[in-house]
Amino acid sequence: MEFEIGEVRMMMTMMAPMADFDGAYTFYYDETNNIKKFYVRENDFNYAFTANFVLGGLVHEGQAPDIKPLFDSFKLQANANEVKFKHIANGNFLDCLKSKKLRLYLEYILNSSLYVHYSSLNILYWSIADIVDSAIAEFDGIDELELDFANRLKNDLYKLSKLEIDAVIDLFYKFKYPNIGKDEIISFVDSLFSLFEKYINTQEYHFGLGSLKQLLKQAKKKGSLPFVMDEEDYILLKDLSHFYLRPIYLFKNSRHVFDNEDSIAETVGGYKILVDGEEVKNYVFVDSKSSQLVQASDIFIGLMGKFTGYINTSSRE
Repeated sequence: MEFEIGEVRMMMTMMAPMADFDGAYTFYYDETNNIKKFYVRENDFNYAFTANFVLGGLVHEGQAPDIKPLFDSFKLQANANEVKFKHIANGNFLDCLKSKKLRLYLEYILNSSLYVHYSSLNILYWSIADIVDSAIAEFDGIDELELDFANRLKNDLYKLSKLEIDAVIDLFYKFKYPNIGKDEIISFVDSLFSLFEKYINTQEYHFGLGSLKQLLKQAKKKGSLPFVMDEEDYILLKDLSHFYLRPIYLFKNSRHVFDNEDSIAETVGGYKILVDGEEVKNYVFVDSKSSQLVQASDIFIGLMGKFTGYINTSSRE
């Protein structure tokens, strides 16, 4: 599949005008909670919705630094032929912060020429955001709506879905979400709001729920929620390949070194990435045993996986 990235890249770089997308860096990657596919079952999801998919690791300019002294400082057993996050820290996020080896690692990164990079995907948020985008797409005054407004509605819907997660799962399964039939749009919208009716007069959710309700009235009249129709029954997230492709085309002049994952390598390899007709081939998949910087990326991403899980299961306080 040919993928011309010029226009997509221009749009994304406009969203972060201060970032150096044209620089030449070397990115190393590992991932955690690589769920392959996320779908709803009769009584639950196939994977914990509080576990973010996190992809990223370390990055540097110029020559790669020698991190063997860091690995030596861990004093791991001689038979450990590969350094993993589990060798550095264990337990929940707060337990991990007690690790002396993790402190050595973080201090080393802080004082070295290495930087960190990552993307984090909240799979529940990703799954429900299309409801808001669908409502906005059917709104006659779409040009008047700002991005912050849409994000506010998505944020509120996400928080409410967490509060009523069992009922949301039942709703999704009943309507084969995200493949809602055209003749079921009215019933789906009414059922959705019946879940959240008790929150509409609260200070926190009054504006968001009230606004979403008004938007969805037009969707009901038109019988259309375009982004949650004509999809596969129950499949909320088909694959994660886009999250691997994105840094490849955003940082097209950089080199991207991924931990080998056969299914992802095959999917990404199926895309011919083009810039003005010229192919971009700036990535490799390697065995992590052959790259200490990929192993060191596993440590950082392991920590970020714990951190995002902590955020998703803890109150702000």
